[in-house]
Amino acid sequence: MRSFRLLIMIFLVLAILLFTAIAMAEQGVTDKEIVIGMSTALSGPASILGTSFKSGVELYLDEVNSGGGVYGRKIKLIAYDDQYEPTNAVAQVKTLDRTDRIFCLLGDVGTPTALAIKPILDEQKIPLFAPFTGAASLRVPVDRYIFNYRASYDQEAETFVQGMVDVLRYDKIAVFYQDDGYGKAVLEGTKLALKKRGLNPVATGAYTRNYEDIIPAMETIMAEKPQAVVMAGTYSACARFIRVWKRKVILAGNPKNLDPVFMNVSFVGPEPLAALLENYGNGVVVTQVVPPYSQGDANFAAVKEYLSILGRHGYPTPPNAVSLEGYLATKVFVEILRRNGKNLTRESFIQTAEATRNLDIQAGNRISFSHENHQGSQFVYPTLIQNGVFVPLSDWRAVKSK
Repeated sequence: MRSFRLLIMIFLVLAILLFTAIAMAEQGVTDKEIVIGMSTALSGPASILGTSFKSGVELYLDEVNSGGGVYGRKIKLIAYDDQYEPTNAVAQVKTLDRTDRIFCLLGDVGTPTALAIKPILDEQKIPLFAPFTGAASLRVPVDRYIFNYRASYDQEAETFVQGMVDVLRYDKIAVFYQDDGYGKAVLEGTKLALKKRGLNPVATGAYTRNYEDIIPAMETIMAEKPQAVVMAGTYSACARFIRVWKRKVILAGNPKNLDPVFMNVSFVGPEPLAALLENYGNGVVVTQVVPPYSQGDANFAAVKEYLSILGRHGYPTPPNAVSLEGYLATKVFVEILRRNGKNLTRESFIQTAEATRNLDIQAGNRISFSHENHQGSQFVYPTLIQNGVFVPLSDWRAVKSK
């Protein structure tokens, strides 16, 4: 009888230990695997952004996994197509959380989509690392579950306005923007930069996301004869705006007062923009949040590493700024996993990220987070399109002589 009771007690203790271990296990984390999710634009007018960022993420993860993963855990990415639409993003993130049981999200594309899923992140305590957006609304106030890799749109707008106003002494700056959270974030960033200098946008014009109804906005802006136009759209809409504008100028006999400097923020998708602009691209500015990667300009070890691995794996997506951003952001993400140690939870990941200071990933920038700051990189790299190639822009007077 005693032996039977002892066996029952041992069984109960083991059952309690088993159930406790199950309860303590973090979602998406096993001894062999870490499951992460991505809801992004894999089809539609912004698809090159999503597919490129995803390729950069996969490129780095393949290297990590081929080396045994992180503490023996391979990192598995599950990606769904939200077509850059907020309602789709909400549905995809719910599936990733409830069905796929992900540990965290990585690299979702877009401000409107990120803002739409933010309540889910906060409620379910799901970390989102390196969303492809520079919106201030995803930075201030700091959201505990959102960590940004890239510089902000405010910083990109400030960089451009500084060149146009402080260096070239232009005072007529217009803004063309996508009528959603992304476009309005760039609009507000530009207004902020201009206000510091006692200026306001001379004109603004908006278009609808995932459509290219740019003509009304273009006509409104063109009527004010701006010296520069800040653009916050996707590559297809911005390229159409510039092409149509420049054709009108040619038909009008090339009047100089209708030949502004066009500036695009990094989200535009620099390479597809340049391709769509064809012969109309010379002199167009793109502020970027990753260093140059073209031959002769790849001066940083992480960029050379990216190009080397890309060539070795034979990925279908050619080198581009968005793919490079995905690669560098994932490099930071994996380093945080390593610093966290083997006992990985969402809470410990957040604490480890916030303790990261001056992380050198060999890309010309130092990555730092804290409880008060969830934006790792502060760097903006202005570039100028010349014959379809992005040239680092160190002197804004080069724009004037385009």
